[in-house]
Order: sequence, then structure tokens, then C-alpha cells
Amino acid sequence: MAGLSRESFKFMKELSENNSKPWFDANRARYDAHVRLPLKELAEGLAAPVGSILPEFTGKAKVSRINNDIRFAPNKPIYKEHMWVSFGGMMPAEADFFVGLNGQGWSAGAGIGSQKREPLDVWRENLVRHFARWHRYMEALNEVGGVKTYSENPYAKPLYPDAPLEIQPLLQARSTWLVTTAKPDFAGDPMRECFVDMCRMLPTYLFMVTPGGELMARLGELGKGIKAPDKGVEKIWKAVSKG
Repeated sequence: MAGLSRESFKFMKELSENNSKPWFDANRARYDAHVRLPLKELAEGLAAPVGSILPEFTGKAKVSRINNDIRFAPNKPIYKEHMWVSFGGMMPAEADFFVGLNGQGWSAGAGIGSQKREPLDVWRENLVRHFARWHRYMEALNEVGGVKTYSENPYAKPLYPDAPLEIQPLLQARSTWLVTTAKPDFAGDPMRECFVDMCRMLPTYLFMVTPGGELMARLGELGKGIKAPDKGVEKIWKAVSKG
């Protein structure tokens, strides 16, 4: 079985251009060979490495389904135009830690979202309380590959009006995803490269889900109790863990 490759991204790009049941049925074998089975293999292969950096991970990753739920949103495309493997292991349930792919390539990231304010309180309060640490982390991420931020459905009234402008979009959004810059191919072993990018995004996930009183201890483990897989991750972890 072939792993994730350019063929995976090519399939997703063509699906976005031909999002219909007849096209998908004609290309189902490509989907199985280049998307569904490689993602299942990725989920199984990354379980132990992710468990080594995220002890709360249950050991059972989830692979997204290709079909959109259109029962209550009939205007959605019938098929998803991005796929992912989820490794969420901590509360709140609205947060996730993942590797994903679409027609542009692959990336790793963390996301959180809820229509209610309370599930995102930990995330928002960590950003405000530890803004300087977050700022250093973002600078380090952008020096080693970059990061993209997607925010949706913001509150109209400022929740933290005195917070720095840099984090206001994150504080206002009901849903936020931060992902590494999409890469159109793999330079080496896809399993290892996906894990390295997940390590880059681990502090984001910890900011989202770790209560403020515990966050410093969790970040302090990065690079100490939890070993970085390469020099780039080590640099990022030092930026976010130092006092």
C-alpha cells in the first residue's frame, strides 16, 4: 500500500473540482489507495509517537469520513475537500490535535470551537495571561516553516478589550484553527515529517486545553521530560518553555 504522497493531494484537488457522486464513484479506487488507507496507516503509525508527547492521548486516533453531513446543510458539497487524522486526548471535547490534507498538500495543527463561550475560556485566558510566551512561540514557529491561522464566527463585542491587538482575532473567534504551512510533498519519511510538525503545534494544543494553573508545568516539560525530535522543534519548544 502506498503512503501519503502527491497522488493523495492530486486526488483531493480533483475532488474539489468535481465534487459529485458520479465522479467519486468512478474514482473510489484512487480514494481508497491514496487517501483512506494511507490515513488509516498514518493514524496507526503515529499513535505511539503522539502518546509520547501527549500522555492524555487515548491511543486511538480518528480518521475523518469523506462524506459531509448534509442533512441540515444541504448546500454543503457532498464530499469533504480536506481530510484529517485526529489525536485529541484532553478536555474540552471541542479541541483537537491533528494532521490533515487537501488539494494543496499536508499540514499539522490544533483547533478549538464552540458556540458557547465557556469551553473556550481556558484557551482565551491562557492567551491573555501568557501573551509574551505566546508571542515568542509564534515568532519561533514562523522562523521554522510558518503557521496559518483560521478564525470564524467572531463575537461583535470585544471579550478582552485591553488585550494586545495581535491576539484579538483569536480571543473573539468562536472557532479557531492554527496549522503549519501546507507542504505539497514529503522530503523523506511521511510518518516522521507529520510527527515533527505535530510537535511544532503541540504548544498550541496545550494553550487551548490546559488550565492556567497547569500550563507552565506542561510547557516546562517540552525539551526536558519530553524530547524534541529535531533542532527546529527544540528551538520552538525553548521559546515557549523559557521563563
